[in-house]
Amino acid sequence: MLSRSGFGWDWDNNKISVDSDDVWNTYVQANEDATSYRHKTIRFWDMISLVYSKNRANGAGARTAAESVVEMAAENGDNSKDTDATSSTQVDGDRKKKRYRSDETIASMLGEKLDNFTDAFQADVCEPPPKPASPEEILAALDAIPGLGEDDVLAAYDILVSNDRKFKSLQALPDGMKKKWILKQVNP
Repeated sequence: MLSRSGFGWDWDNNKISVDSDDVWNTYVQANEDATSYRHKTIRFWDMISLVYSKNRANGAGARTAAESVVEMAAENGDNSKDTDATSSTQVDGDRKKKRYRSDETIASMLGEKLDNFTDAFQADVCEPPPKPASPEEILAALDAIPGLGEDDVLAAYDILVSNDRKFKSLQALPDGMKKKWILKQVNP
């Protein structure tokens, strides 16, 4: 309907706009199912049209930054005498056009860096989070500290089971400092 002459979209009211009753009546005679759409408000039309429109990405023409650099270098092959990465301005009548000169080495290097960044980002995003320490590991580490009373072990166990970072901090300490650190955690 919207692709026909005489129809449009009223973005303020989210409904179809029609130039005249004659246009509408002619359309309805050919398409009887459309009668209810004359004054119907269609919420979220902008989102619906994005999903159901024919203009969708299909991956054709997709390329990496390095491939783009090679293509740009091929397009700028006749400007090979311009090897600095600066820009200049050409005057074309009343209009000014900005022309960029690109150095193939810099562009290639930037493309590679972008690809490396993308690969690193994807690898970082896909890594599973580190596994927290098991209760058995925590209890074994506390039992290995000489001179801790049973109440102190239980209080420290409660703290370390709920906070893996504190357990990692305990493991990083030298053996001679572990008891003192645990007692500070238990009795602040």
